[in-house]
Parts: sequence; C-alpha cells; structure tokens
Amino acid sequence: MDNIKMHENFQPTRLEKTMSAILNDRMLINPIITTRINEQEYMIIDGVHRFLSLKELGFKVVACQIVEERDVELNMWSHLVKAGEWLKGYADKNVIVTGKELSTQKYAFKITDSKQESFYYYLNDDHNLMSYVNAMHNIVAKYSCKPFLRVSELNESEIIGEDILVDFYSFSMGEINKLVSRRGQLPTGVTHFSISNRLLNLKIPLEYLEPDGYGHSWLDFLVNIQQKLRYYPESVYICE
Repeated sequence: MDNIKMHENFQPTRLEKTMSAILNDRMLINPIITTRINEQEYMIIDGVHRFLSLKELGFKVVACQIVEERDVELNMWSHLVKAGEWLKGYADKNVIVTGKELSTQKYAFKITDSKQESFYYYLNDDHNLMSYVNAMHNIVAKYSCKPFLRVSELNESEIIGEDILVDFYSFSMGEINKLVSRRGQLPTGVTHFSISNRLLNLKIPLEYLEPDGYGHSWLDFLVNIQQKLRYYPESVYICE
C-alpha cells in the first residue's frame, strides 16, 4: 500500500459508508484502478475510498488493476451546488473575478448561475500548478460540507433557482502525475477518468487480502475469475 499514491482528497462521510459496506459484504466488489507513476509507485484513478477503507481496516495489500495511460481519458466533473452565504463571503486574495473569459489565461474555476451569467476566476499573479490547485481547494472547501452533485455535462439552461454550476481548470495526465510527485492532492470529486477495459464486479473476498491468503489461494482465485470474465465492446449500464 505504501507504493500507491492518491491524487485527490476524500470525503469522510463517504469513507465511513464505503468502509461499512466492505465490512458487511466481507469482500471488495471492484478492484482499485491505478496507473503507473514510475517503476515502484502507482496512482489511484478510481477507488480512493475503497483504498482508504482497507487501509483503515488494517490491510497491508490491496487488489488493483493497473491500466495504461493510453486507455484513460481524463475529464473534470462540474459541481452543481446551492448558492448562499458561503458564496457571498468567498474571498481569495490570489484570485480575481471577471465576467468575461480571457483568451490569454486559463481560469482556475468558473461559476454560472441560473440567469446564465458566468463569472471567471483567474489567478492574480502566480500561474504555477499548485496555485491552481490551491484556488480549487479554497472554493470547494466553502461548500463541500453541503450537498452537491457531480455532473459531467449540463446545459446552462438546466441550472435553476438558487443552483450554481462550478467548472474547474482542466488538468492533463502529465499535470496530475506532477502534482502527485510533489505530494499534492486535488479536492475530492473533481476528476473523472473514463477507463477502457476495466474489470468490474470481481467480488474479491477479504480473506485473500490477509497474510494467510497470499500465494496459492490468491492465484487460484485469479484462475477462477479468468474463467468467468465477459467482455462487452458496446456501452453498458450497471446498476450498483
């Protein structure tokens, strides 16, 4: 587990629910998805809460699927959240806001309201990677304790009432890897990875992740799984 790194933060309430589900099921339904950073280290692109749950439960190893970066498409979630006092009181000396998008600079984040008015938040001076990350942390921290929805695509006409839509700076995989190498993390729930050829519903019993389950028992499980794998080349919907 020490060789597995996280690129994003976690939600305490979601961690509690995930840990409880793993304990009740006594299995890991889906493996943690990782990409390789270097010869010894890996980065989680899906499964942060599963990973931390197992770590909190005392496990020293975890089942991962290692995927190649060419099989990964990185997008950013947008957050649909209620406006309120948190927005009125938002202030960041390192960020300036404008009603127009600048062609010479990437915004740290953008806020659009139900009137289809957009406000762009740009870094004031320092435009390095960590400055973008810090600006994102500052705005998400203002509303992360409140309910919000992660959305991948939303027409601005669908923003109604007191809802606002928060769009974020779009990172590349290279920037994510650089962030992890500097021990930095993004706010929870802002990255969205589309992964080709991922393994789902393996239902790995926890006993195989315990010291006594290493070796032949784990290998026997893998052989059994390989006999049951099905590949769906078309898009599918999964109800979890």
